Amino acid sequence: MSDSTKIRITRGEPNELGWVNLEPSDGELLIGNSPSKDAKPLLSFIHISDLHICDAQSPARVELMDRFADPHNPTSEMIPLVGAYRAQEIMTTQTLETMVRTINSISTGKHSERPIDFVIATGDVTDNAQANELEWYLTIMDGGLVHPDSGDNEHWEGVASTDPKTYDRSYWNPEGTPDGCEDDFPRSLYGFPTIPGLTSAVRQPFMATGVRHKWLATHGNHDALLQGTVPPDELLTNIATGGERLTELAPDIDLVKVFSGWSMVGPASYADPKGGKFRSQDVDERRRLNQTSDWARLHLSCNHDGHGLTQTNIENGTKYWFKDIGDFRIISLDTVNINGGWQGSLDESQFNWLKRILKETTQKYIILASHHPLHTMFNLFAPEGADRRIGIDEITDELLKHPKIKLWVAGHDHDNRIRYVGTEGENGFWHILTSSLIDWPQQGRMIEIFEDEQELVICTLVFDHQSPINLEEATSNLLEAKNLAGISRILSANHWQRRKNNEYFNELAAGEPTDRNRYLRLKI
Repeated sequence: MSDSTKIRITRGEPNELGWVNLEPSDGELLIGNSPSKDAKPLLSFIHISDLHICDAQSPARVELMDRFADPHNPTSEMIPLVGAYRAQEIMTTQTLETMVRTINSISTGKHSERPIDFVIATGDVTDNAQANELEWYLTIMDGGLVHPDSGDNEHWEGVASTDPKTYDRSYWNPEGTPDGCEDDFPRSLYGFPTIPGLTSAVRQPFMATGVRHKWLATHGNHDALLQGTVPPDELLTNIATGGERLTELAPDIDLVKVFSGWSMVGPASYADPKGGKFRSQDVDERRRLNQTSDWARLHLSCNHDGHGLTQTNIENGTKYWFKDIGDFRIISLDTVNINGGWQGSLDESQFNWLKRILKETTQKYIILASHHPLHTMFNLFAPEGADRRIGIDEITDELLKHPKIKLWVAGHDHDNRIRYVGTEGENGFWHILTSSLIDWPQQGRMIEIFEDEQELVICTLVFDHQSPINLEEATSNLLEAKNLAGISRILSANHWQRRKNNEYFNELAAGEPTDRNRYLRLKI
């Protein structure tokens, strides 16, 4: 072991309701053998993933599905985790803005003076595949005025309602309890705080800084599918842009059938609203669901370099690309199965393109980028007439034919993880996953690559966004984006559904020491 990072933010001891405060701890050592003093720096970049920019007021959201997995709900034994609602999802724009400011404070790698070559975001940049979410994300990344509100700009219309007629104990209400109502479950059972004024603060416009480095974009399932699972259609678009929010399923509905449509592999379906209860809210056309052409068109519309995408992506309706940077070719895959289901795969057309690009790449090292990591590429659903889907085994067999592949970065699992694909010392490459900005621990990752005699050395370390870890400090001024990001991180560390299996869903999401800060070596 050698070298160390300065500090690590950790979860403290839980109180009687299971609430934990965040604490600073001594930094971690970087595990492995560091580059020699004569090593040549080849590349330095920053990886972020799963930003989940969220319009938490959209009627297309199905937070009501999430309550079945709450620990106090008897159904949670058969439905362990849903992920359709998080208390911190109302602060996603401010969390990304704070991470952007943190990234901008990084000029070079940790081990060399090489400037940052690029930043890459590997998908799920939006949460519910909505046009306004995509607009907010692009504005924050490029810089400009962001107004993270929709519907009625005078009132909060999300599930944290202060109206006694629409108040629901299942959701965290930061404003407190309306007269005549009981405290919500997050506060009464799980120790969540009251933060008056929060639902107003999160909707205020702010001037986004913009990433000062070159940045690249990879497509994720939440960028194309409703809640990352269901293919968009006219009915779902009408729900998203309409004025009715489903608040209760029909009392006699078959939950097994409902959750069978909420699936890792396609086909997938939206919760059946028939016989359910609704409440009214303002309509908003800006909430329309993203169209196939939107991804490339909007990334190319900002007068930058397309963030990896090119005019060919617009013409062909594709979202995969490659770009040469120095000694490396970056190949970004579109692993979304547009036919439904939240796990990934490649369609046959893209797989043939990938094989061609790999065969042609003889002079440069190769870095793959995707949203889904390799072990999640088993969603092979393809309806009649669609391209055959390519999964784990075929992809692995092809990649191991190409010794120029040295690294694959991905997200999707919302955790920090490092694996080796192949037989270490003989063939293969490193596979690095970086945690999300919506769930604990909300970190980014720096990656540096060196040529060190007959080896490549990959130095990777995670970093936190620069925001308060103390709740009192974070709530002292709700107009500061970094304070809202601090609140978001504190809430993410206390997600009540993840307490049922506390060690796995929280601390293991941060990764083992070998998944965070490490030196990795490969033969050239």
